This record gives sequence, C-alpha cells and structure tokens, in this order.
Amino acid sequence: MTSTHKAYCPPGNLTEYLPDPREPIDRWFQARNASNVRTTVRIVRDLCPTADLFVDPLAGGGSSACAARLLGLPFFGVELDPLLACVCLAKSAAEFDHVRAVPPRVSPDQPLASCLSVTRRLSEGTEHPVSEHEMLADLVAGPCATTGSHVLWGDATQAEIWDELHVQARHAVLYTSPPFDLSSPRPQALPGLRAEAELALAAAKAARSGIGPGAFASYDQIASAVVLRAAYRLQRLTVILEHEPADDGSDSRAPTIRRLTDKLGSRLRDVRILECGAYSRRGLFSLIVCEVAQ
Repeated sequence: MTSTHKAYCPPGNLTEYLPDPREPIDRWFQARNASNVRTTVRIVRDLCPTADLFVDPLAGGGSSACAARLLGLPFFGVELDPLLACVCLAKSAAEFDHVRAVPPRVSPDQPLASCLSVTRRLSEGTEHPVSEHEMLADLVAGPCATTGSHVLWGDATQAEIWDELHVQARHAVLYTSPPFDLSSPRPQALPGLRAEAELALAAAKAARSGIGPGAFASYDQIASAVVLRAAYRLQRLTVILEHEPADDGSDSRAPTIRRLTDKLGSRLRDVRILECGAYSRRGLFSLIVCEVAQ
C-alpha cells in the first residue's frame, strides 16, 4: 500500500517532544525515552477525535496512561518490564486514597498502593524524586482515573494478553512508541525492588501469561505484531506509531507498513507518514498513522 508523506506538528519543538518533569502524575517517574503527555493528547485529539478507548501495548513508564486520563478515555496498557508496569498501573488507576494507604513495602492487601510505593522508590534514583506530598497534590489537581482502565504485565506480541481486553469500543486509538533500537533504556532499581514490583503486579492481578524477553528483535516486527493483535480484537482502530531511525540510521517506516499491508490487506486504510522534526541524535521524528476497519 502506498503511504503519503507530509509535514506535521506537534511536536513542533524540543519542549513539545521531551517529557515535562512538572507534569502532574506523569512526573512520578519518567523513562528517558518517554513522550510528552500534552503533545500525545494533542495528537490524539487531532488524528482520532472520536476515540473511546486508548490502547498502548508497549506502555513503558505510563505517559500514555496519563494522556488517557487527560482525555477521559479508558486505558488498556501492556508492559513487559515489571517496574514500568507498576508505574503505568499507578499512573492509570491511582486516586487520592491510594496514596494515603501507601505501605513501606508491598502489601498483598493493597496492590495499587503497593504499585505507588514501588513507583515512589523507583523515582528516588532519578533527577526528580517524587514525594508522597507531591503525589497527593497531583491527584487533587489532576484528572480522575477513568473507569474500565486495565494495565497488564506481559508481552503484548502474544495472543494471551489480548484475551484480557474486554472493553467494548466503537473506535479505539492505539498510540505507542515501539523501541527504536535494542539499546532503548530500561530503569535501574535498588536491589529487591524489581521482585517487589512483581509481587505487587501479581496482587493486582496484572500479571499474565506471555511474560518473557519478547520474541521480536526489530521495530517493524514489534510494531506490526502488536498492531495485528489489536486489530483482531477491535472493530475500528486508528493506529499512531512514533518512529525515529535506529542507532545505525536505518528507517523502519516502510517495512512496518509493508508488514501491516501483507497481513491486513483491505482492512488497512489511509496510511500516512507525518514528519515532525529532528529532536534527538537519532534524526527525524515522525508518526506512522493508519486506519484499520472490519
């Protein structure tokens, strides 16, 4: 399928590209390769204004979960790293009372509060550690969690994870940032915190089969695999994939579109490549956008 290329904004500058360390809720922990929450919100409102479900199968540190909160959309997220899955769950579902109940260590009776505990301690190793007071202030000022949101710890390229997608959506948006290269960073944590994250996720019933190292090595393989899984579960889907060249300069946009075209055929429509600007050493940041219909 032929794709169209055109210039697009946002992000229109480095500030709109990088995560904002002052953003309520999102500031609890931001991965080094995170997206700017407000820019994600603007993009979704522009490209998929009728969305009634936000899906991110490579949810990372939960910037998309925060964007879904701001948009008032239910969120379905999947993340392979247990530390990031805890952060994503906390950002997606936490409310004021959960912070007040945060235990010093993981408690099976308080799974969401335990995820908040993991998140707070994970932030201690960053430039912007978050306090309990700041968490409370963010939840007072920020948007409420959206009913029906669900975050899972597992591999979104595997079918079992998607069996947990029970939300009936008329028009879902899948917005995600597949790893641009195998060197994409993973969080560093104090000894024992990763194991506590796994316990918290199990208590929250967020752990699912398919947990492992992931079976796909390249951007186009990962991106096409998660989009295909979503396409089998959802009737109407707008796909928005962030893309930057890999460390070796290779461009995965055409291979990704080719894989999706081969598998989805006539279901794949209106394929676009929206080019924004160069904001990192990798080069041009762009969005691969397409529609998937029944």
